[in-house]
Amino acid sequence: MSKRIRIQLIFTFFLAFFIIILFIPKFTEFNHVNQGVIKNPKLSANLEGAENIIVTDINRHVAIDIYGLITIRDKLTINNLNSNPISSIFIGIPLAHSIDLIFFDSKGVNENSLVTERSNIVMNEYEMFAIYFDSPLLPHQSKIITFIQILKDQVKFYNVQGEQYIQFTGIVFPILPYKSEGDIIANYFLPVGASDIDGGWGMAFPERKNVRYDFSLIKDEIGADFMEPFLVNLNDQKEIAIMFKEETGEGRTISAKLEVQESNREIYISPWGIIKVKENVLIKNLGVMISTSISLNITRHAKGVYVSDDLGEILGVTVGSLTSSNYRTLTINLFANRINLLPNSSFRFNVEYNLPFENYISSNGFQESIQIDLLTTIFNYLGRDQTIKVVIDGCYSIDSITEAPQAIKKSKGTTILTYKSDFISPLESKLIRITFTIDFFNLLLRPIVFILLIAGIASTYVLIIKTKKKEHETAVLARKFIPIVEIREFCSLSEEKNALFLEVRQVKEDA
Repeated sequence: MSKRIRIQLIFTFFLAFFIIILFIPKFTEFNHVNQGVIKNPKLSANLEGAENIIVTDINRHVAIDIYGLITIRDKLTINNLNSNPISSIFIGIPLAHSIDLIFFDSKGVNENSLVTERSNIVMNEYEMFAIYFDSPLLPHQSKIITFIQILKDQVKFYNVQGEQYIQFTGIVFPILPYKSEGDIIANYFLPVGASDIDGGWGMAFPERKNVRYDFSLIKDEIGADFMEPFLVNLNDQKEIAIMFKEETGEGRTISAKLEVQESNREIYISPWGIIKVKENVLIKNLGVMISTSISLNITRHAKGVYVSDDLGEILGVTVGSLTSSNYRTLTINLFANRINLLPNSSFRFNVEYNLPFENYISSNGFQESIQIDLLTTIFNYLGRDQTIKVVIDGCYSIDSITEAPQAIKKSKGTTILTYKSDFISPLESKLIRITFTIDFFNLLLRPIVFILLIAGIASTYVLIIKTKKKEHETAVLARKFIPIVEIREFCSLSEEKNALFLEVRQVKEDA
């Protein structure tokens, strides 16, 4: 074996060794955190002393969305007339609507989050929620809290001769197991295009797209200046129905009830300075009208937005200018090079964009931390079955994480965190912070392997060229067999022939 061949074999061995180290899975593990099962903590709230808790200054703010979502904010002032402090209160929603509740939260007076849990207590056909104060409410003192809830499937849509009518039915004021008095007001805000508003016993303000329900207007009718627990003394005024028509104008078109049936988002993070978001969305028109466009909100830092489907790039995409919010509106005009979304039809598309690395990542040697809202894309309508995968390339280990994922997968130097949600509402956020250690050896090995691979290919090419050239030169310079005997015979016969020609010529001259 020649020295050159020996060197080539050694080089090939090391190249194969590096490739095996790089591409063979180091280990694969799944860590399932079963968050699909609701684990109710031990209930510490109770109704003891409920008769001495008075709720005053109720202010209900309800936004009726054109896509069928109802967002309710109840601002309550809680007065403790007991001789002992209390640490929580209850608030209820109709048991029939419990399955339609997709989001709930509570805030303190400073917008600080309060612990809120489903109590599994049912009272008077209402499911009760326990809201815990950030500090005990002392006797003869008061606290202001806000309870937020988002409900789906509370709105009905009707197509009457090409015009869309929308109807909402619900409970006018908050459901409380306590006596309520003072200023009790509920404002229901309608979409921009609402007209022909009918709000029952409430006062409609068409110019403000608002229906206002004031308890003071029905005090004489019910014969009391307070509301009993669970609104018992409101009688028929407890339930309301709001009907309105949606009109076009000023660049507006009639909106259809859209719903995201499925959303799969991948957030790819590389220590080389790359954050890329890829999302596949399946949207369906559940309304009675045709939809000519789809709107979604992407994070304000998004760059290089690209929208496509199985047919290729989707044209007619516009991205709104930066505002004070954290998002920009991305509008897909389907009439540009796609077809309108008919009732009961679906459309699947992809959205891709990049995020600036420096806005989300902080480094400390081989350790990096990323803080990001996983809901980089949000919709104005209900979202179902959302899966988010955070892919961290070159990750050796996860050191800390603020919210545990449903699954963790580690393979080939990459860590994948999977988060799943059954329902997503426009108000939700999923801010997490992940601290991880970089697999420095793996990151350095990759360019080395690619360099060696390119060098190996180039060396093989040069070797093949040189081998072919050498074979050609050898073939040109190679000695061939020469038939000496035959040549001698030929020369002898040629000389005899010439001699005969000379003799014949001499004879002719003598004659």
